[in-house]
Amino acid sequence: MEIIKKKVIRSVFSVKEKIFLSPHYIRIIFDMTEKQLEKFANAGIGTNNKIFIPAPGSDEVLFPDDALEIGGVASVKRTYTTRHIDISKKELWIDFVAHGDNGPASYWANRAVAGSKLGIAMKEGNRPLFPEKATYFFVGDSTAIPVIAVMMEQLPPHVQVKAILEVYGKEDVISLSTSANANIDWIYNEQPEMGSKLFEVVRDLSLANHQSFFFFAGEFDSAKKIRQHFKETLAWLPVNYSVVSYWKRGASEDESSLLR
Repeated sequence: MEIIKKKVIRSVFSVKEKIFLSPHYIRIIFDMTEKQLEKFANAGIGTNNKIFIPAPGSDEVLFPDDALEIGGVASVKRTYTTRHIDISKKELWIDFVAHGDNGPASYWANRAVAGSKLGIAMKEGNRPLFPEKATYFFVGDSTAIPVIAVMMEQLPPHVQVKAILEVYGKEDVISLSTSANANIDWIYNEQPEMGSKLFEVVRDLSLANHQSFFFFAGEFDSAKKIRQHFKETLAWLPVNYSVVSYWKRGASEDESSLLR
């Protein structure tokens, strides 16, 4: 069977505005030129895409192959969710979890100002983020909020959704929009690097397999336990759940990026 690779579209974007949605959650809004609007017209939001952060000491974004051509230093690559593209306002959004200077993405976002540059690469195609079901369960830590927010916005009015989100504290609770019948619980964890109770929360949920879709994104250890729970204990079909690891306790951001 022939494997068809999706075309990767890339460009360097300029920061238009930075908004602290909460103390630990930063939204970076980028300007889009007419050429970028045309180029990214068929790119889907909510999926894992790549950002390219200027190398330390540089303000210039160099994609790896460009760096090879000119003998420069390639920008630092990370995986991030494209939160939103607004054609009418000519904007692209990426939301960052702000955890100090621990990692180049958080470091860059904390210091970004209007005019700062970031490289963004996305795949063409708008693949559905979830199957059609009557009920949805979305669970995750702060790193999962961008993709869960996108999925909630895409849900139709007639379905039920239960979201459980772990953030640092009550000041990090943000507004999430959806047309679905939604119930959102917020769990507070001031030290997520020390562990999480999300597996125990998921284990205690009352879940109906055939009518439901379950999604989890977050730390590696929680993801491993939750994936095992659905595969072995509940024996769910793989099409009815998705479990993704975005980071790992005790691992560098470089090592964590390999999990996506």
